[in-house]
Amino acid sequence: MHCTLQCLSAQEIAEDDSMKSKGQNPGGSVVLRNKAPRWHEHLQCWCLNFHGRVTVASVKNFQLVAITDPSQPWGIGDGDTVLLQFGKVGDDMFTMDYRQPLSAFQAFAICLTSFGTKFACE
Repeated sequence: MHCTLQCLSAQEIAEDDSMKSKGQNPGGSVVLRNKAPRWHEHLQCWCLNFHGRVTVASVKNFQLVAITDPSQPWGIGDGDTVLLQFGKVGDDMFTMDYRQPLSAFQAFAICLTSFGTKFACE
């Protein structure tokens, strides 16, 4: 998965009204991609660490990290910090965890896309 979002830093949120009145675009963009899985020697498979939040293996499970970009003003983009994770915890039950700069709406919308193309995969 790969997505690009327009996000505001905390300072830009505070200055948003004054920038809009001047006709300036206050947002920065953040590019998210799937976190690469790591080989698990004991299980002999590729795995992602959901820290106990996801309990059922599924093709719909994913973690998104910001692509490394030092020009981002809010200090994200180290390639390891998970900004959004979504995974199965039971029959027809899923969990979603997100953090700044994503809003709840953006995170939920991204998670819904995992259902659009993977209906017949399980």
